Amino acid sequence: MTEKRKSGFSIAVPALLLCLAFSVCACGKKSADTETVEEQDLIGATTINTLRIAEDGKITEIAVEDYTGSTYKLPEIRQFIREEVDAYNQKKGVDKVSFLQIRDDNGVVKTAISYSDIGAYNDFNQMNVQLAVYSPEAANKVEAEDQEKHKTDATEQKRELSEAELAEAGYDPADLEQEEIKSLVEEKAVSATFTDGSGNTVGADSIDAKQKMMVVTDEKLAVETPDGKLLYTNKHASIKENAAVTDGQGTAIVVLFLGY
Repeated sequence: MTEKRKSGFSIAVPALLLCLAFSVCACGKKSADTETVEEQDLIGATTINTLRIAEDGKITEIAVEDYTGSTYKLPEIRQFIREEVDAYNQKKGVDKVSFLQIRDDNGVVKTAISYSDIGAYNDFNQMNVQLAVYSPEAANKVEAEDQEKHKTDATEQKRELSEAELAEAGYDPADLEQEEIKSLVEEKAVSATFTDGSGNTVGADSIDAKQKMMVVTDEKLAVETPDGKLLYTNKHASIKENAAVTDGQGTAIVVLFLGY
């Protein structure tokens, strides 16, 4: 669970329950501390916070929290989350969120919750994970904003590029003032690059935008889709087996295909 994450849970509860509510976790098979046996295991071998995106845009969240050494009662946690889900749906006047499963794997608590769409997921958890139609312009904008957040690295890269361009044009950067350098060097537009599951790199403009979507997030998590639907990631994520895993060190973009 990241510090950024905030829950829609606002009522006064014991600290442990509130902490778990922030995670809104995942669930499945029975262990020594599982309340019930579910007919279908939605968690499987999931070990990190995961968003599963269906072709119709519905979201299933599998959240993972390590409570090794803590004292808690799983039935109470389950009931608390159910009540919060019911309260949210009642407030909205429609069932947008569904509690699915909860499981304790030797102190690691996992829960599964489904959402009607990414908007419901963000609203319920006070998050900002974007699922939008892919466009090169939007991807390049995200890259530019990410570089601005990491200004030290971006500034150094720009300085070296400027000096190289000046040298090629016959100027000696050592003889020029900063304002002169700025006026002589044309600032290049930022362009995002992506890598596929095989390690091939392409530019944002080279990706066919038809029926492509993109997940944009600063969170550290995994994104899963139906088989073969994950296509590309930027430098803050990578495709591993059947999931795109973000690093949480910058704004990640995961390009996927949600067509039929």
